[in-house]
Amino acid sequence: MTVSDYLRYQKGLTGTKVVCAEGDCGACTVLVSRMVNGKLGSYQSINSCISFMYLLDLCHLITVEGLKKEETLHPVQKAMLDSNGAQCGYCTPGFICAMAGLTEDAKNGKFILEEKRVKNYLTGNLCRCTGYDSIIQAGCSVNAEAAPSLRVLYQDEEIEKDLKSLSGQTVCLKGAQQEFCAPATLSEALTLKSVNVDLKLTSGATDLGVLSNKGKLKLLKTLTLNHVDELYSVKEDTSSLMVGAKASLTAVEEACRTLFPAFSNYLHIFASPQIKNAGTLIGNVVNASPIADTIPFLKVAEAEIGLSSVRGERVLNLNQFFKPGYKQLDLLPDELVTHVKIPKSHAKFKLYKVSTRKDLDISTVTFAVRFELVGDIIKNISFAFGGVGPSVLRMTELEKQAIGKKFEPALFKALALNLQSMITPLSDVRGSADYRQLLCHNLMLKFCDEVTAELGLQSAGISV
Repeated sequence: MTVSDYLRYQKGLTGTKVVCAEGDCGACTVLVSRMVNGKLGSYQSINSCISFMYLLDLCHLITVEGLKKEETLHPVQKAMLDSNGAQCGYCTPGFICAMAGLTEDAKNGKFILEEKRVKNYLTGNLCRCTGYDSIIQAGCSVNAEAAPSLRVLYQDEEIEKDLKSLSGQTVCLKGAQQEFCAPATLSEALTLKSVNVDLKLTSGATDLGVLSNKGKLKLLKTLTLNHVDELYSVKEDTSSLMVGAKASLTAVEEACRTLFPAFSNYLHIFASPQIKNAGTLIGNVVNASPIADTIPFLKVAEAEIGLSSVRGERVLNLNQFFKPGYKQLDLLPDELVTHVKIPKSHAKFKLYKVSTRKDLDISTVTFAVRFELVGDIIKNISFAFGGVGPSVLRMTELEKQAIGKKFEPALFKALALNLQSMITPLSDVRGSADYRQLLCHNLMLKFCDEVTAELGLQSAGISV
């Protein structure tokens, strides 16, 4: 059962609304704090319509009804009233929960609730009455410092104590048609997977939840690593950034701000806060979509992926992990992905995404470049394109044509032309094959134009 269905039909908490059942509109937004390493984390917004109840074991959930303490409205609720932020009102609970999460982050992070930040946090919330002005005004008017902490509001010490007493326990449920396992340790998870390779691994369900809601997939045997605490870590050492299988995209975005700013900025528009708070980097990688937004960067960054089974661990370069063909992976039936390791580098990165909308949209074409120059000579360069074939493509032949050459428009005009015979895009609702070919050609020239201007190599201005 989805969280939204449970709230509405089992608990009678109908403030949580469902419209798209795809995690796009935000009407179903709720706030969740998860028990990890013996402590409840911060409250984050998620889409309850695509999250399953079993994924919220060892969590504390707050709905729009719970934000009010007795007869006192939460400051966000009062601000929405004072700013006339509700019109038909259907989307209002989702907006309020998203802004309550923003207020909590502002209180903890001590940043100011200015318009840009409010808009960022509301990326995943749709108002069909076009009442955005008043909603944004409501968000900006909240005094985060004076707002009650959700921890204080709910006396989390008692909840935390209760959940802590339940931590460390493996949960397995088996019904007539469905089976679910949440092992407490990685070794237990590997044992379960070894004896039942049909178990479908579910993380944040930001993709599987949609497929299930739309009747495209039945999740009959499910395994989650939600209780394996060490997999939530994002750790930096002297040579790399290690991202655990359960680390959210929000955590990755924050961790990459200094180490890989281009990737952090890219993740900023990749999805709504609700999706990034639930979805994981590993989930996006293993889903293996040819338009997956994180894979082009990871491919040119020469990231490594850790695969574990009862036989031990394998570590593969991400470029070897993906095999030719649609969603073909070097992943054995009894293996689980435990981490991705991104090597630190002195190289520069450029990441591009073309989509109908800027924020929260599926890519038409993606393009990632990693490059090192010595003066105006290309010491090393890597290209990866998404949306141009059955998988994200690393353009090794094109790289060979560029390494050792002078960084100049003539070279990239030639590369852009040669690229056309190396890709085989399809036509679909997001763009025709010809359009994708033209995009790739122009993105190559745009990259050259930008780097030429930024590094002052020579006067910029390639006509596309």
